Amino acid sequence: MCGGVRHLKGGDNLLSRCVTLVFVQTKRLGLIAAIVGFALATLSACGEAAPVPNAAAFCEELQNNRSAIVAVTIDSDLELTATLDLYRRLHTVAPLAIAQEWSTLLEAIETANTVVPRNPDSVQRVIAAAYQSESSALTIRNWSIASCEVDLGPVTTLVPHDTPKPAAPVGAAD
Repeated sequence: MCGGVRHLKGGDNLLSRCVTLVFVQTKRLGLIAAIVGFALATLSACGEAAPVPNAAAFCEELQNNRSAIVAVTIDSDLELTATLDLYRRLHTVAPLAIAQEWSTLLEAIETANTVVPRNPDSVQRVIAAAYQSESSALTIRNWSIASCEVDLGPVTTLVPHDTPKPAAPVGAAD
């Protein structure tokens, strides 16, 4: 821990970052997120065109920001805000093929940003969001490899997401 913010080391992945962000929250971070959200809403209301899902723009953002996604280090409120801003920017151009998955991942990270570390209900909400985002993180990784030639992995999961092989009937020959 450094100033109440847990370090994220290079090699951490999308899911472990989400779980790790449980320990990052302070009341000030919530206020910063609210201010950023209000500013974005205000800018949108001023007549700027809303971004449109765009696979090419999404892939370009992934390529340009891969290290910020895969090997992010969060040591300060400013770095956390920059990371959230990157994920929100990617959300605005996420292609339809993975838009819901990116939304799920972003919601999990934003939920982690609001955690109250000593409140069991708050911590449980973050854990539940992390579990719910595992499949989305895998889908995003696979899509980004196939469509953008960008590997965002490895993605560590706590719950197996591969289809299990059916058991062989008793007495069946190998």
